[in-house]
Amino acid sequence: MTISAPESRRRGPRANDAGPALTPPIAQGYPLLGVLPRLLHDATGALAKMAHEKHGAVLALPFGPVTTYLVTHPDHVDHVLQRNWRNYPKGDSMWRPVRRLIGRGLVTSDGELWQRQRRLMQPLFSARRLSELGEEMIRVIDRGLDELEARAAQGGPVELTREMAMISRRVILATIFGSHIEREESEALGEALLTALHQVNLRMFLYFLPERFPLPGDEQLRRAVLTVDETLRRIIQRWKPAETNRVDLLSLLIEAGRATPEDAMDQRQMRDELVTLFVAGHESTSLAMSWLFYLLDRHPEVEERVRAELGRVVGDRPLVPGDLERLPYARMVIQESMRLYPPAWLFFRVSTEADRIGNYAIPAGATVLMSPYITQRDPALWEEPEAFRPERFAPERAAEQHRYAYFPFGAGPRLCIGNTFAMMEAQIILASMLRRFRARLVPGHRVTAKSATGLVPREGLPMYILPA
Repeated sequence: MTISAPESRRRGPRANDAGPALTPPIAQGYPLLGVLPRLLHDATGALAKMAHEKHGAVLALPFGPVTTYLVTHPDHVDHVLQRNWRNYPKGDSMWRPVRRLIGRGLVTSDGELWQRQRRLMQPLFSARRLSELGEEMIRVIDRGLDELEARAAQGGPVELTREMAMISRRVILATIFGSHIEREESEALGEALLTALHQVNLRMFLYFLPERFPLPGDEQLRRAVLTVDETLRRIIQRWKPAETNRVDLLSLLIEAGRATPEDAMDQRQMRDELVTLFVAGHESTSLAMSWLFYLLDRHPEVEERVRAELGRVVGDRPLVPGDLERLPYARMVIQESMRLYPPAWLFFRVSTEADRIGNYAIPAGATVLMSPYITQRDPALWEEPEAFRPERFAPERAAEQHRYAYFPFGAGPRLCIGNTFAMMEAQIILASMLRRFRARLVPGHRVTAKSATGLVPREGLPMYILPA
């Protein structure tokens, strides 16, 4: 049985003592380069080590010629993402490389543009729409698992991260575009987006360099973004209402704009939102599921409990979206997996005005970092934080935890609009996979996390796919 951490462990040090504002302590780095060499080698490990040494303090990180501030205490996360969120827009800084791919989509936009786009897109993720999209998810995932079964039957392990990426990519393309995209376009668009994502990741910690500063892979990034632009332009221009009753996000966006013409998107904004939906919905889910099946391999007792719940709720009949709310343990397993391996492991904000976070002075124009990976593994907040214990998320226990000790989808007004969509997809993949297969890691294979745009298994996840 998991015992909740006592109040002193859950809250950590006091975050808002009265008194003069302090200058944040500075992380140890190298002359001129600051902490960049440490981050480029192992960003998650280096940041976690620096943060835990300072016990919840706001930490100044010298990034070459600029200083960035790392926030890990839940009270401080609350301040930035909720209580004083208007002072912390996305800004430019670290988002500049990302905008080369996704432009001014919902994830990177601010101010009136963000408010208008959020208002237009929020109804796309209503309970009714999600149920309709869930039916399409189940169909696409089942077809993907049929192909996985055929590959596994050839003998030998499969690379699970690749399999989860393929399934997730098909799900997000099907739910975004439905019948409006050709198979060749789908494959070309998916490859271009993945190439661009890889190149963007290489640039995120070098955000302070001039935009025209040459870096390896610039030409690959340019060509990939061009392919994305041209493919989406064709799809949008030839769109017409589907002849089936199946819903897709592209049609919902276009129809929402027609219903409220003052909020209708131009073609460029439509392009940016579609790319944002793909990026947010593809990589996060595929990585979350890869880590989840890795953890289930290490904890077969948890896997068996999920199977037992599936047997009671679904039995031998086909899975339907309405089953998901009756699978609470499966949901807890996904939540605990995302505590240990949050796909979006780092968030950025920029202070508009000078501020005080807890006891620490933050200058105007400062880039502020928050890391679910670090906060969600903080021993001051979580008992045995490295242990995989889904029971932490039982309702009575989760209520005892600090609200901002767990934020894999962000928090506050900028909470990820697709968080319910992502959880639904994850539950469907988990349920569908466990009803058919057991995934077992190749014996002796070492697994560590590498920070990219998300947390990636550095050595891959070669796994045997066996009958359930």
